[in-house]
Amino acid sequence: MIDLGSNSIKIANFVINPDNTYKAYHQEGIRVKLGDGLSQTGFLGEEAIERALRALKLFKDVIETQGIKHILPVATSAVRESANRTAFLNLVKKETALRFRILSEKEEALFSYVGAIRALRLPSVLFFDIGGGSLEIVHAHNFKIKKIMSLPLGALRLTQMYSEDGIFKQKEYEKMRERVLDLIPTRNELGLTEDTVLVGVGGTLRAIAKYHQSIVDYPLNKVHNYTISQADIQEIDSTFRSLTPQKIVKLGPINSGRAETIIAGSCVINLLMKNLKFNMITVSAQGLREGTLSLSLAFPKEFSSGNMFDVELVKESIRYACEPDILPQTIEDMVRLMISINQMSERERVILAQTFRQATKVSSFRNLDNLLPIIMDEDSSLTHREQLITVVSLIHSIKKKKAQKIFSEYDDMLHANDSKLIKKISIFVLLADILEKTGTKLKLRHKDNRLKIKLYPSKNNFPNVLFEEICKKIDEIFGIHVEYSILYDAVEYLERKPIRA
Repeated sequence: MIDLGSNSIKIANFVINPDNTYKAYHQEGIRVKLGDGLSQTGFLGEEAIERALRALKLFKDVIETQGIKHILPVATSAVRESANRTAFLNLVKKETALRFRILSEKEEALFSYVGAIRALRLPSVLFFDIGGGSLEIVHAHNFKIKKIMSLPLGALRLTQMYSEDGIFKQKEYEKMRERVLDLIPTRNELGLTEDTVLVGVGGTLRAIAKYHQSIVDYPLNKVHNYTISQADIQEIDSTFRSLTPQKIVKLGPINSGRAETIIAGSCVINLLMKNLKFNMITVSAQGLREGTLSLSLAFPKEFSSGNMFDVELVKESIRYACEPDILPQTIEDMVRLMISINQMSERERVILAQTFRQATKVSSFRNLDNLLPIIMDEDSSLTHREQLITVVSLIHSIKKKKAQKIFSEYDDMLHANDSKLIKKISIFVLLADILEKTGTKLKLRHKDNRLKIKLYPSKNNFPNVLFEEICKKIDEIFGIHVEYSILYDAVEYLERKPIRA
């Protein structure tokens, strides 16, 4: 996948699974400033074209070296708006054999939204993607797309319109603010509801997130699903505004290329949050590239034809991707029982299901220390704290002391009551392992704070002692007395007895 943008060209290589799910294994970007001077002339400049061609030739060499068979090249606002786009793309085709598809404004917004929401699983959002040339906005309620728009408020575009090499004079900065405020819609115009979450993507926002993590000493190197308050965004915007690009680079996580445009970009994000009255913003590490790939896989005919997708089809595609994770039926039955008696919440069920998704990875690690970075590196719909809970729960089911050590290392992120949730999840992990290995089904009955379990193993080697330990833990953690019986060939032979803490 090659994304030819106004500021940078990015390549992302993916492994595609038989079910059309995917995982990136290589990502790289080169800043070429293709949109340099476009606002003033309406044309892509010769130097910008040369920079882009050099980068594309390099990426083509990478693709050929790695033996990649399928290439998906798309171009966005800089190419879309240029008067010489046809000549440019013909030159690209001649020099690199790459055939770029120019995304329309609505496609760019829609594809980016799909990539982010498939990863975050949020039904009602105001989504934006701030690039070098444009600001894409999508409003969706319960996955139904209400509005799609593209505004000429990209960070590179604004920087070149109102600054000199990234340095803004007060008068020009105020002009930029006025333009941003004139173009950003109001909350009423968008019809936002109280449950709408603000979600953003783009290099500017990721750079802001990394900077924020550096000043708060955040323990994880992870921006996906990271949240920042409006007050912090405003403070960061004020900090950047007071500095030159050279001094911004010295702050740490922001490189020289991004420092030149980040003042304009942070201004847009700050004004967007203030104008639309959002107290928090959620950052997505997935966007245009992931969304383009997923839609090209889901709708190959529509994608190849170059026609705008039916938003209803897109909605169903997203809803399917956002379906709750499935638990083994016996575990689901027990979890639903715990929810019905207020011993678990629906959100805890989501965390448990995500833990089960990760459980298959445990056996492949001899050193459990490697499990933490592998799982935390994945872009998940869980918050960072919830992802930590899944890791610690899996480790707790194997080595309690190691789990306790990790918990203490991240005690600033984990809540005090998370310890109990970790124990709950580890119980279900252990129970599921026993039931799967012995081919056991169970029936549940709860009455008067007693849980009666009938077990139907398919093998004559059911681990009674281990199961009894699990029953004790259920009593200890959930406060429910357990009585169980084991039936082989529908013949009950084990005495009923309450298991008490």
